[in-house]
Amino acid sequence: MMSSHQTEQDLSVAIIEKALALGASLAGISSLQSIRQSPSHLYSKNVRWPSKAKAVIILALKHPSTEPSLDWWDGNQGTAGNRKLISITRQLKRWLKKNHGIVANDLPYYIHKGGIFLKDSAACAAMGVIGKNNLLITPVYGPRIRLRALFVNCTLTPTKGSKDFLPCENCQAPCIEACPQNAFESGSYDRLLCQKQMEHDEKESSIAKNTGSFYLSDPPIKYCRACELSCPVGHEDKDDERIVTE
Repeated sequence: MMSSHQTEQDLSVAIIEKALALGASLAGISSLQSIRQSPSHLYSKNVRWPSKAKAVIILALKHPSTEPSLDWWDGNQGTAGNRKLISITRQLKRWLKKNHGIVANDLPYYIHKGGIFLKDSAACAAMGVIGKNNLLITPVYGPRIRLRALFVNCTLTPTKGSKDFLPCENCQAPCIEACPQNAFESGSYDRLLCQKQMEHDEKESSIAKNTGSFYLSDPPIKYCRACELSCPVGHEDKDDERIVTE
C-alpha cells in the first residue's frame, strides 16, 4: 500500500534498500508476467502460484570461495547460506506488511511445491544473465551467489540492469574445462551428468559417515562448485551493490 506521495518506483527502491539492510548481497524485482514468459517457466504451466501475486522480489546472498561451509548441505533447512536467506525473507515479509500493508509469500524451493526457477527469475529482475555454465552470472559476484524469492500482492517497478553486461561473449569458458563430469561436452548443459556428480558427492558424504569422522553430527554434503568457482567474473571483495530502478 503506497502513501499518497509515494510512487511505485519509490516503493521498489525502498524495498531493495531494506533487503540489503537486512543482509542480502543483491536484490531485484520482476513482474510475475515477465517470469511466466521466461524459458524455464514455459515448461511449468501447471505450477500454481498465489492468485493475488503480481510481482516477485529476488534476493541473493554471496557465497565466496573463502566461505565454503555456507554451501555445505547439512540437512537443517539445506545450508547455512540458505538459512540466512530464509531469515532475511521472513524479516522483509514482516516489514512489508507492517510498513506498507503488502502481503508477501515466502516461496518454497521446489517448483512442484509452488516455487519458481530462481535463476530465470533473477535474470528477469536484471540481476545478471544465464551464462555458458547454466548459472546466473552477476556483475558483482559472478555466479557465486544463492537465491531466494518472495511473491507480493502489488505491482512494483521492475529493476533494470546494464544491457552491455555480456560476461560469456569473449570468455574462454574455464567453467566447461573445470567440470569433472564433462557436462558441457555436447555443446550445452547436460543435467543428467551434473546429477551424476551430485550423486557422487552424496556418496562421499555417506562414506565419511560410515567410516567415522570428526563431525559432531552427520558429515555435510559438499556439492561440486567447479564451474561456479572457475568463473572469472565478479570480485569477492567488492561491497554489496543494489540493482537500481529507472
